Amino acid sequence: MLKREFKIKNSEEIKNILKLGRKIRGNSLTLFVAAGAQTHCRAAIVVSRKVATGAVIRNRVRRVLFSNLEKKFASWEDRAISDMVVMVMNIPEDEKLLNNDLEQCFARW
Repeated sequence: MLKREFKIKNSEEIKNILKLGRKIRGNSLTLFVAAGAQTHCRAAIVVSRKVATGAVIRNRVRRVLFSNLEKKFASWEDRAISDMVVMVMNIPEDEKLLNNDLEQCFARW
């Protein structure tokens, strides 16, 4: 699981990134990236109730994406320090498709 220091919890910061950040669209999610003021990358994952009505499903999607981000953050040394918000638009049947979609967004970044 991604450590607390790498997560963005403040809703004002999330709104700021959504408004000012660069938008990269995928099939099932959208990645918003903005320059970060910290010494490391930070991330937030947003899954609306409109996407999944059950909290169990929303939390499962967050756990899957946070575990993928944890691996990414560990391997990034040459990337610029940035804050990012992953907004899930729809949930595919297979969670591998969600991870692949995130990988494609990172490749276009």
